[in-house]
Amino acid sequence: PPPARAAPPQPSQCLPLDDCCMHECVRWEEASRSAVFTFFAPDGEFTLLTYRIGASFRPPILVHPFLEAQGARGLDYVLRVRAEFPADKAAANVHLSIPLPSFAASVSLETAAAPGGAGDGGKGPQLSAGKAELDRRTLVAGWLIPRMPGGCEVIIRAKILLPPHVEAQSVELGDFGPVRVGFELPMHLVSGVHIKFLDLLHGGGKSAPAKWIRNVTQAQSYVARWT
Repeated sequence: PPPARAAPPQPSQCLPLDDCCMHECVRWEEASRSAVFTFFAPDGEFTLLTYRIGASFRPPILVHPFLEAQGARGLDYVLRVRAEFPADKAAANVHLSIPLPSFAASVSLETAAAPGGAGDGGKGPQLSAGKAELDRRTLVAGWLIPRMPGGCEVIIRAKILLPPHVEAQSVELGDFGPVRVGFELPMHLVSGVHIKFLDLLHGGGKSAPAKWIRNVTQAQSYVARWT
């Protein structure tokens, strides 16, 4: 395959990268001098660069928990999920795994779109809050939102009935397990690291690269915990 080059960001856009690891096809001596990756791509799909960012950042989807006592034996466990990215983008297949306390006597689930969310700005179809189902054996709720535009907010409410020996006022957010969140967000970069240009070189000449470079942010280990 022909060699390819990826250009660096401008100095003002540089980010500190932790645990940076390049594929063995990268000519590291050239990259260390010019900050331009030159490599001979191997056959098939491969990972050119992996890295970790230790600095704090705002995730594209935020989860806010609330716990409301409903009498002596009732609880409402509420999660507000907000899309913290521009309205011209949309996350797909947003799914949450929500564990509930093992001492719950019964649980019912409700989902709704929050009023006043930006979403598509009133253009396009009505926002769907998705569908939630409860695994009554494990008491874990699964919530799937097929499409979530930037700026919108959706809510899930778990109405919990407690057994006689558990008082609602004694239950805290720490009694609820970590919520696992997954999603795919095209054309959005959390880190800010992106390809400025891509050249494909053939011997002494140069040809135009393919017209598509697709950036996708995927959540693979996003866990929200309450204390």
